[in-house]
Amino acid sequence: MRRPTGQGAAALSLLPELVRRAARVPSLAAKYAPHAAGDLPVLTDLPVLTQPELALATKEVLTLGHPSGSAQLWADGGTLDSPALTLLPEGMFAPQIRRAWRPLGPTDVLANLHPPGKLRPDHYFYNRFAVESGATTLAFGRLPDGSHDDWLDFFARHNVTALAAPPETLRRLLGSTAAGRPVPWLRTLLLGGATHDTTADAQIAECFPYTEVWRLYGSPSAWVTGHRGPQCLADVYHPLPHQHVEIVDGRLRVTTLDLSRNPPLIRYQTEDRGEFAYCTCGLPGPAVRVFGPSSPFFRFHGRAVSARELVELATAVEGVAAAQVVVSGEQRIQLRVRLAAGVPDDHHTHAWIRFRVLESHLSLAACVIEQPDLFEVVAVDDVDATEAVLVSEEY
Repeated sequence: MRRPTGQGAAALSLLPELVRRAARVPSLAAKYAPHAAGDLPVLTDLPVLTQPELALATKEVLTLGHPSGSAQLWADGGTLDSPALTLLPEGMFAPQIRRAWRPLGPTDVLANLHPPGKLRPDHYFYNRFAVESGATTLAFGRLPDGSHDDWLDFFARHNVTALAAPPETLRRLLGSTAAGRPVPWLRTLLLGGATHDTTADAQIAECFPYTEVWRLYGSPSAWVTGHRGPQCLADVYHPLPHQHVEIVDGRLRVTTLDLSRNPPLIRYQTEDRGEFAYCTCGLPGPAVRVFGPSSPFFRFHGRAVSARELVELATAVEGVAAAQVVVSGEQRIQLRVRLAAGVPDDHHTHAWIRFRVLESHLSLAACVIEQPDLFEVVAVDDVDATEAVLVSEEY
């Protein structure tokens, strides 16, 4: 099924310039040069951009310079040796997102609980978004361990009305309020961004019954693609005006219709599966229902993680002969390894393999730090190399 979502002629008129700019990037020249001359190209006639192609083009742009002004560099996963890098314009599209998604106003105080650093953009985005909204920002960062309720009291005393939190922090907050303690001061909860938070609305409503939930859908590479508000259906998002979404063979493709994005993102193939839907909130145009990522990717704390990358990192550790990733329905990751002959099967070996994998992966470690028990290494007699790298099961 293929049906592009709502861009008018004015936005699509940017396509010729986007294609010309893409053709100037060395690794993309052959891909886009045939489409760079002539009249307005038909979007669906343009080639599909893959994640490896985007990563290589980004490296080239870093060498050649950014023609659209200052930019920020982030990582869409990957490893230290082979990072999946993404360039975003300095404003991170906060003004464009604010025009379509308006959860905050001048009377709000936003506590931003997204941790800074480690090539993760969400902390910096929500600071900028609050400025665009005229709100006050408390750029707090990661909640300290074991002090959820104390900090909730602190926020209440300092007139906080809204929280922005990553999935791993939200799980901790839901656990800390599970006893039914009311949090009437929390008017607004902002979720998503470069992560896709799939925490059930009903679970949030049980702990935060006074709170409206506003969500963004996106990834570091495609960036924020869709939005939804408190009246929208679960898992349904409205594409942002500058993001053109197609669904082809059940997969989402994104085109960013903005000249500040470099290299241009044209028909970028995401890992997420979805379908077109209509929302009951009343916003015009089709919406998108987002499902999970396609194998060998899996969703962990809102990030699409490649099981194949984890296997490659594990087998690069001396003494690991083979590996396989198993993910349970509760988002617990088990890295199963077959050790080489003579390698001791003990806690120290498992801990070293775990450390090396987490140290080299650009997104997994930041998620695991909140709940270390969600990622473990176990030794097995063998792994079935003929099966898919990712196996989902309960264990």
